[in-house]
Amino acid sequence: MSDNWNTYFTVIDNKPASFMLDMDPWKDGSNEMFVYLYRLSVTLNEPNENGLTCNKEATVLFEIEDSIHDALDSHYMFVGRVTTDGRRDFYYYTDNEDTSKLEHLAVINLENYNYHFSRIEEQNPRAFYYEFLFPKKSDLQRMLNRQIVNKLSELGDSLDQSRTVNHWIYFSSFESRHLFIEKIQVDGFLIEEQETQDNRFKLRISRNDCVEFHSISDVTDYLVNVAQQFHGDYDGWETKVINEPEGIFSGIKRLFKRGKS
Repeated sequence: MSDNWNTYFTVIDNKPASFMLDMDPWKDGSNEMFVYLYRLSVTLNEPNENGLTCNKEATVLFEIEDSIHDALDSHYMFVGRVTTDGRRDFYYYTDNEDTSKLEHLAVINLENYNYHFSRIEEQNPRAFYYEFLFPKKSDLQRMLNRQIVNKLSELGDSLDQSRTVNHWIYFSSFESRHLFIEKIQVDGFLIEEQETQDNRFKLRISRNDCVEFHSISDVTDYLVNVAQQFHGDYDGWETKVINEPEGIFSGIKRLFKRGKS
């Protein structure tokens, strides 16, 4: 496992889903031997109305999860869990097909739960991880949005005032950028900068928006989607803190964007 874990929420089959995921389990190349994927699926005893865990049961499951993982050996790599539709699924890659250790721990720790254990056959190595577990572009951006919004709050911003928000998008052609511009100008975005370098067509746009998490995420969801329609890559946003000295937040883009500037 890496130390880069994060959470995100999305929808699976029109139902809310909560993900907790190791974002980079193969980062340093030391986990290449983990090629067999298994799922431990636990039926919730007291799901809430959205099919997710209530606070009481979440605490119980956290303790069970810790007990299992503390006892697992180096043949297992836990990569994440998904909670949706009244169940919690735990995902493990292993370096062999002997899962007796994990199955034994499930028997001991899940005596008050219905559960089942299954193998997931991947057509290509890590396919399930990247195609199902790993967040889509809009979900990744929402994760970054939360980091930025939390930082704004820490700096004393109440988030209740709209302000100018700048966004960066990159394209592979002039035509794609032009079509994107035509689309988003209708929705009130202003063109702030256009630049071309090394066959990358950069665009900076702005609009006056609220930066409360759900509000700004609606904006980024829209821009990510439209950028993808025109083969572009949305690359993040920046703004300034309100009620703080000018310039205190001037580095937010470098801190939280994905490093394509």
